[in-house]
Amino acid sequence: MQDEIIKHSKKIHSAMNNKNHSFKEKVKEVLTEILIIVFAVTLSIWLHSWSEERHQQKDAQTFLIGLKEDLQKDISNLENTKKTLNKTQQQISFALHLTPQKIDSIEANHKQINSGTNFINTLVNNGRYEGFKSSGKINTIENQNIRNKILSYYQQTIPEIAFVEDSYERLISRYVDLLINGNEDEDINTTILKKKTKILLSGIDRFTKDTQESYEGAIKEAREIIKEIDKEEHK
Repeated sequence: MQDEIIKHSKKIHSAMNNKNHSFKEKVKEVLTEILIIVFAVTLSIWLHSWSEERHQQKDAQTFLIGLKEDLQKDISNLENTKKTLNKTQQQISFALHLTPQKIDSIEANHKQINSGTNFINTLVNNGRYEGFKSSGKINTIENQNIRNKILSYYQQTIPEIAFVEDSYERLISRYVDLLINGNEDEDINTTILKKKTKILLSGIDRFTKDTQESYEGAIKEAREIIKEIDKEEHK
């Protein structure tokens, strides 16, 4: 493009200095060359913008295809965590309602009491999203509905899950400390029957019940995003 502009600029200079042409002819030639330059520059800018837009659309499409895989993995991980929370809640509820008589019966049948000290750590596959966002390309996703859902999922829902798991870990850690730090000659089942343990168990019981909704919501959001991406692919 630069060579073309130089070439036509030389023609303008040549036309201006052409002694064989009248002033009117010189003006006509100069205007013609200027129009050619303007057209060439405009066309070049348009082609560059068109090419850049196509490149951005391709990047966005590649990102969305990859994001589907990440979200499918997230769904599996979130479902597994939800199952663990549900199992923990049942175990905690059982421990919460233990009595000396129930413990004697369980021990008489040579069975063990599961104390419900399960830890959770949901792996979220957000590397692709973070890389795409940090490159400033998130707005190249033309479908605003998909873009908003993705932002909501990674900026609001996933941090909420992280907060839930951090709170859960603190509660379970306190529970484990109570079980471990009892008297040396004290049976773990005796520790479970203590008032302070029952209070903590009651809190964990409520927490594990309530927070399962957060996982259900996250799973629902991830599935909705996948559904929207599928619609976009089949347009």
